[in-house]
Amino acid sequence: MLEKGQSMAQHSEPVSGGMSDPMERSAAATTHRPGMLTFAAVIMFMVAGLEAITAILAFAGTGWWVTDAGNLVYANLVGLGIIDAIIALIALYAGIDLLRGGGFGRAMAYVFAVVAAVRWLFVIPAGPVLGVVVVVLCVMVIYALATSSDDYLHSA
Repeated sequence: MLEKGQSMAQHSEPVSGGMSDPMERSAAATTHRPGMLTFAAVIMFMVAGLEAITAILAFAGTGWWVTDAGNLVYANLVGLGIIDAIIALIALYAGIDLLRGGGFGRAMAYVFAVVAAVRWLFVIPAGPVLGVVVVVLCVMVIYALATSSDDYLHSA
């Protein structure tokens, strides 16, 4: 209890053994992830989602791979679904590892973007808009990875 004449005062001195200010960090301990790497990871998550949806549709044997003339673009939808599922898993892992600053994630992101872009080039006859959009997203991932700084990877 406070007696008459006493007031509650806060300590302005640091208390030994206490927590430090979370906003106060040393320059060596902080790393800054370039925005382009974050952008690449987010785009990879988007394309991974599209790949997962495409894999589910392929496993279900839906007819969305039919052209306007009624021709089936792909005969083996299960094989295509397996390829899409693998690409989706690679993209998901690479995006997570890239956000953590891993070099393996960066290498896998390049592989993912190239493989997915080539794979979606074959979809253009069946779904021209979707195929072109996903190829452009993959090219944006490659661009973001190529233009981002390597300083982040060396400091992580």
